[in-house]
Amino acid sequence: MKTCHSLPARVIASVVVTAFLAAALPVNAYAAMIATDTVAQQTSRAENLAKVRTMFSRQDVAQRLQSLGVDPVDALQRAAALSDADLAQLSVKADQLPAGGDGGLFALIGVVFVVLLLLDYLDVIHVFHHRR
Repeated sequence: MKTCHSLPARVIASVVVTAFLAAALPVNAYAAMIATDTVAQQTSRAENLAKVRTMFSRQDVAQRLQSLGVDPVDALQRAAALSDADLAQLSVKADQLPAGGDGGLFALIGVVFVVLLLLDYLDVIHVFHHRR
């Protein structure tokens, strides 16, 4: 029976033995508790970009961008070039926008009306005409 004592066989055997020995060595693992809200806030760039892409694909958003002189395709390319933090912020703001898109205008009008009504009631100013 002939044994193979060639150099490539010895190199391969020594690499295999070294790999097995390295795999058997213990490795330290470190773990710590993290808060749930931290995990919830860590969305991936792909998820944020998908949200922004969905927002830009809406017909009303595309029309508004075009009325402002911005091409929706260019806006999407610029959003894709944003940093991870800025893209996450844009994604969060896209979730917070109302479906109607008034941006708080009606709330502002309501607050102004209530303030004027209160001032008129306290006789500070006379906005509404009363018959006495």
